[in-house]
Amino acid sequence: MENPPRPSSRPSAGDVPHGCHARTAPRRRSRGRAGVGDAGAEARRATLSTQTDETRDAAREQIGVDYEPFRALLEAGEWEKADDEHRRLMCVLAGEEAEDREWVYFTEVDNMPVTDLRTIDALWKYYSNGRFGFSVQRKIWIGQKRQWAKFFKKIDWTTGENGDYRKFPQEFQWRADAAQGHMPLTNALRGTQLLAALLEHPAFGPGLPERTSEGSFYEGTASRETPVRFEMPTVGGVLDVAVRFGKFGVLFAQELMK
Repeated sequence: MENPPRPSSRPSAGDVPHGCHARTAPRRRSRGRAGVGDAGAEARRATLSTQTDETRDAAREQIGVDYEPFRALLEAGEWEKADDEHRRLMCVLAGEEAEDREWVYFTEVDNMPVTDLRTIDALWKYYSNGRFGFSVQRKIWIGQKRQWAKFFKKIDWTTGENGDYRKFPQEFQWRADAAQGHMPLTNALRGTQLLAALLEHPAFGPGLPERTSEGSFYEGTASRETPVRFEMPTVGGVLDVAVRFGKFGVLFAQELMK
């Protein structure tokens, strides 16, 4: 059985404190991580370990990010701290301007290397037993037809009949058994453009829905399942509507003349 993913400990630009780093406020300690003792989990362990080794090496060649602190927090089951470190890494990947301002513009997501995002995603999935990660969230989002309200409810980011957002950080579920896709967190209070850009990143999918010559948009999947069609009206349909309105106009005029 292969060892867990262990990213390089090489120092990175992310070692310098900045606004996307972990908060200093007291936080609850979350104990334990999802079990990996069953045969299915061990198969995922071997697969993800191989994938992470490959993406880790490629990522190190690009910008030399140190993922070891993030990996260690996930391994320890420190879900809230791991999410803080994840947010810091997002700023590092987005570039120096994002690090300086301490948050990420949705337009900067394109700058994030595929290999780095896949490395982070693989670590989330490995230590949560396939429960958390951007690729997990994308699959749920696609399953909910890209409808944000349904997606947020499915991953337990909202509560109540009105779909109110949970208060950050105290109301989020920092546990291994949180709803599938509950982590990582992405702020959507001011809009969903950043989260949409991440979930549509080439690291996790083919990008925005493509338009075909038939005028259809597909749900952005390689197999083009779940087509959403926009039909253009036919000439016969237009004439039928015109005739119906004409008859209505004649009847209305006759009523007025009575």
